[in-house]
Amino acid sequence: MAKYIAKRIRFRNGERLSVLHALGGLPVHEATLFLGRFRRKGRAANTIHAVCSVLAFLYQELEKSKVNLLGRLGQGRFLTIPELERLASAAQFRVNDMSEVEDDSKATVVHMARIRLRMKVDGQQQLKPVDIATQAMRLRYMAEYLEFVSDYVGADLPAPQREKLKQESASSLKAFRAHVPPVSKRAKLDARVGLSEEEQQRLMQVVHPDSPENPWNRGYVRLRNWVIVMVLLATGMRRGELLGLQTGDLDATQPKLRIYRRADAVEDRRRNQPGTKTYDREVELTPSITRVLWSYINKDRWQIKAARVIPQIFVSDEGEPLSLSSIDKLFVQLREACPGLPGKLTSHVMRHTWNERFSEQADALGLSNAEEEGARNDQQGWSPHSKMSRTYTRRHTERKGRAVTLKLQENLDAELKRNE
Repeated sequence: MAKYIAKRIRFRNGERLSVLHALGGLPVHEATLFLGRFRRKGRAANTIHAVCSVLAFLYQELEKSKVNLLGRLGQGRFLTIPELERLASAAQFRVNDMSEVEDDSKATVVHMARIRLRMKVDGQQQLKPVDIATQAMRLRYMAEYLEFVSDYVGADLPAPQREKLKQESASSLKAFRAHVPPVSKRAKLDARVGLSEEEQQRLMQVVHPDSPENPWNRGYVRLRNWVIVMVLLATGMRRGELLGLQTGDLDATQPKLRIYRRADAVEDRRRNQPGTKTYDREVELTPSITRVLWSYINKDRWQIKAARVIPQIFVSDEGEPLSLSSIDKLFVQLREACPGLPGKLTSHVMRHTWNERFSEQADALGLSNAEEEGARNDQQGWSPHSKMSRTYTRRHTERKGRAVTLKLQENLDAELKRNE
């Protein structure tokens, strides 16, 4: 059975492209045409790759069912309701072999030993469910693609067959889209929050280059990872923004740095280029943090000769720009080295932590809600009217809510004491 994968390609001009193809085969023509629509709309490379991964999932499931999509449509027939039901059911679960494995920016070969279709427990196939948002995204893009390819193939059919296929596909896809689950935006009790003050202090103790608990052996890696964690906590930037930072983004005369959007940057060697999702912005730093950054760049990073010819600030000890997966690995190693740290510690938790500390400082300075929201949107690169802050200030909001609730109960509490 053919294995379909979503593969990233980097052109010489820096443009990134995702293509769908079977291992050992050519790209799927219809999928390339479909993805081209997203490119023309200026969608981000990672968004296009996500769509491509859904198409890989779709073709893999059709392959399992022995459905030749083009052959079926070429006969003027659409997928049957049971076949669509099976696709909707499969969309609920994780499938890890649908996307190219990329542990570093130079990977060009997919090793079959590292591709797995199912996780097995006690000899039995164990399917792991995806979250509701992923399931909904898969179903929407599958429906959109099936509609596109049906119209594409149908255009070459005789008029009666074309009309019949159009009616059949419209009816079937309506039933298929009914499986798209609603994605709730309501906050959940176990939703991600930032670190407490104690957890933040504990993290900085562990990650310090001189700490005996520091999980890394090499001196350069110890110092670089300490700087990474410090910058994430100090600025609240995303890991993609961190990895996109270049030495020229640090102001040479003032304690500040600039965060730019650099989609398809030709000077970035990574096929999976870390990107900035928000607006360009300028971030103030304290003089001490600025000194640490410059010391890392001019002293430790400079000792790596290969790093001198690339602009990215954070590089491996071999001089290559760090990948997104390397940041994930950093936090995995931190969690394993120190069980006292939160089990869900990730780079994005640093972003939540920054936002919670920001709210506390805004309260201390007496900022109004509107002033706080405007200042936060500016510092995080969101639009002036963005409501994204609600996602990152859950713990602070809950703390305020509890305080108000207890205040409301004081009169009732006093009444109960009088009646004891």
